[in-house]
Amino acid sequence: MTLQTFLGMTAAPADCSPTNNYWLLLGATGTVLTPPNAEGRVLVRWDVDVAERGLACHNPEPNSLLIAESDLLALR
Repeated sequence: MTLQTFLGMTAAPADCSPTNNYWLLLGATGTVLTPPNAEGRVLVRWDVDVAERGLACHNPEPNSLLIAESDLLALR
């Protein structure tokens, strides 16, 4: 999977804090680890180091974030 948008947008809002600027991951690839939850989000383990980019990451699975399925594009 690749991240094509975050929260349906291609750019971070002006008031976005650096630790929450997940738009820095646009274009990054990863592996979906879980089925969608009740909010339509899946746990994605990224191929890039999330913490190295200064982003918050508090899931039990290292280097993973809950992402809306609609923000992801399947790789072929």
